[in-house]
Amino acid sequence: MKIHIRGVLAITTAMVCALSAVRADEEPAVPVERARNAPVFTLYFENDYFGGEDQHYTNGVKLSWVTGDLTEWGQEGWRKGFVESLPFVNEPDRQKNLGVSLGQNIYTPQDTSLAVPDPTDRPYAGWSYLEFSFVSKTQRVMDTVAIQVGIVGPHSYAEDTQRIVHEWMNDSVPRGWDSQLEDELGVNLIFERKWRLYARSFGDTLGIDFIPHVGASLGNVQTYANAGGMVRAGFNLPSDFGVDLIRGGGATSTPVDDNDPRVSTRRNWSFFVFGGVDGRAVGRDIFLDGNTFRDSASVDKKNFVGDAYYGFGVILGTWQLTYTEAVRTIEFRGQDDQSYFGSVTLSKTF
Repeated sequence: MKIHIRGVLAITTAMVCALSAVRADEEPAVPVERARNAPVFTLYFENDYFGGEDQHYTNGVKLSWVTGDLTEWGQEGWRKGFVESLPFVNEPDRQKNLGVSLGQNIYTPQDTSLAVPDPTDRPYAGWSYLEFSFVSKTQRVMDTVAIQVGIVGPHSYAEDTQRIVHEWMNDSVPRGWDSQLEDELGVNLIFERKWRLYARSFGDTLGIDFIPHVGASLGNVQTYANAGGMVRAGFNLPSDFGVDLIRGGGATSTPVDDNDPRVSTRRNWSFFVFGGVDGRAVGRDIFLDGNTFRDSASVDKKNFVGDAYYGFGVILGTWQLTYTEAVRTIEFRGQDDQSYFGSVTLSKTF
């Protein structure tokens, strides 16, 4: 099935237009004490093995910790000045969380058996990074400001990671890593806003919600503007802003209120399905454009790229597991087909 960026953006626009007009009825206040004091740790694992391939975006791993509410943390001294200096996220009467993540992404060409890679195919590249994020949210809106700092090139150790994994799996080791991008310090500044526009319960447990988002990244690694959305339906939906694929600013959100099954005293389980899209207008992608300050392998990138995905999630007590199947549109001229990968997240709420 071919998926094109125009179709992705059209779906997103239609969903936003159709549902943004739906206004939630006034609801009684929901307790938030347990939710405010619930940090979340998440492990992300993405791999094209789930799609039966070993090419393009081939692997991603990310460890993420998001604190509980730190509203009181920023009420005095230098912390107050720090919080007030942040754009978009310093509004009063919001829950505020800090996040820190450690991640690595690996990219390879389509034919990894060549010692000298095809110059018309995407180059070998790795990206290892730290991400620091500041989150501000209500029950309906969540803003995230994040900064990623890391390295692209041999000292990302992506080659070592892939070689070890392939040896464990008794699989052939890609041969063209000597041609990977050169070492380059990378910095991305990211902003993203999410809305929980439509959240309805039918009966005691069945529910549905819609979570659109817009955002942007500015940096020498990735510069883009993006928009998309997710629809979830299921039993005892978590009161949060969904779980993302690995991307800047996409840290797992902590519970917003005490109806969330991870902190609720009434119910401690959930099962839901979801589907979503994300479209990006790309100004720079170092993994396709090549190094910023020196000559390197590169390809002619597409300026509009989209992801479509679907999956399911399970919550048992304070644990949440999600599985996602994703397809990404063609990213550069000469790419034979869309790329497919799977994503698994496992999180623990404390």
